Amino acid sequence: MRISRVANYQELSALAASYIVEEVKAKPDLLFCAATGGSPTGMYAEMRKEKEVFHQMRVIKMDEWGIIPSEHPDSCESYLQKHLLEPLDIPANRYVSFDPNSAVPEKEIQRIESYIQANSPMDICILGLGKNGHIAFNEPAEFLQPGFHKATLAESTIQHDPALSQGAEPAFGWCVGMQGILQSKKIIFLVTGKGKEAALEQILTKQISTDCPASFLWLHSNVELITDYQ
Repeated sequence: MRISRVANYQELSALAASYIVEEVKAKPDLLFCAATGGSPTGMYAEMRKEKEVFHQMRVIKMDEWGIIPSEHPDSCESYLQKHLLEPLDIPANRYVSFDPNSAVPEKEIQRIESYIQANSPMDICILGLGKNGHIAFNEPAEFLQPGFHKATLAESTIQHDPALSQGAEPAFGWCVGMQGILQSKKIIFLVTGKGKEAALEQILTKQISTDCPASFLWLHSNVELITDYQ
């Protein structure tokens, strides 16, 4: 893991975008696994400055909240449409999405896992860090799921939106599993935002534990950790 400490969020976003542009120029049709949330928003804005290089890039959604519909403004789908897909003119035939509220969830989960395995390794995987050490919806647990899966969300994760707890079952999400993440050729790991000091400190001990899923990134040979924590 290579660690870059930058002065602020703007520098973090620009550096991350520069790594992506470099990779896309080398392989225009690469497969990009896209995270959502505050951490990558600035990076996606920086990517627009070189919009022309993304005319072949393929995108797969990293994760999605359960219960709330895809068209909900807080969904990962709405986020990606607004910040990545529409600004870079990425059409539906170059984008792989999924619906965690599918009437036949097992088939939908298998469809995405089959796509990941058929197109593995993904070329670039974008990750943010949860306050509890999660990456995507791979939450701290006794064991971690290797494949694409349905994940029960931790209480700290649910705080994103109270609507997530209003369903008939515990709040959940769907996400790429640890195998798909760790098979990626390059991981860009953005550590920014409030309240993540303890999780970052735990990662930097290099002690790998399911209590901190992000610590498993030490097993990967090509991770760029960029943080504006000093």
